[in-house]
Amino acid sequence: MHADVHPDLAKLSFLIGRWEGVGVAGYADVEEFQFGQEIEFAHRPGLPYLSYSGKAWRMQPDGTLGELITEESGYWRALSEEDTAQRDKDEPVVHLEVLVTHNEGFIESYVGNVFAHRVEMATDAVLHTPTGLDVTASHRLYGLFGDNRETLGYAWDLAARGHKLRSYMSAQLKRAAQ
Repeated sequence: MHADVHPDLAKLSFLIGRWEGVGVAGYADVEEFQFGQEIEFAHRPGLPYLSYSGKAWRMQPDGTLGELITEESGYWRALSEEDTAQRDKDEPVVHLEVLVTHNEGFIESYVGNVFAHRVEMATDAVLHTPTGLDVTASHRLYGLFGDNRETLGYAWDLAARGHKLRSYMSAQLKRAAQ
């Protein structure tokens, strides 16, 4: 962990950096396709949150990136041990709160937990603009895997346009050279 990373971010420090890779997306009414993706988690010295941004492009048949299909940005706030300890004992443990804003006109508020290089989070609330994508819930998993934990994998389940929560996007990303 970098010396200037806030202590509350210790559990999330494995995410810090820029990640690139490929994935697959599809939904109930969207045919499956491959995409290229770039995500970045950045910290500000001494502050207990990460800024987050992600972009995905449809893959061309020749393997190059095509049209931009989605963008999102937000903040991942790590909760202190004191904040976590103050929660009602009947509620699940919460290590982080996440806000993600999408260019499709919706905002997601997540709560989640972190355990051994793995993050699991589910929406606590979803807001959308009058013309925004009608999303009602999301669930995301992020985690390191591979012999040296060099790959960041994630899976995103989405409930939108009248459908129940179902698989939407997943990818395998490698840390990009700085």
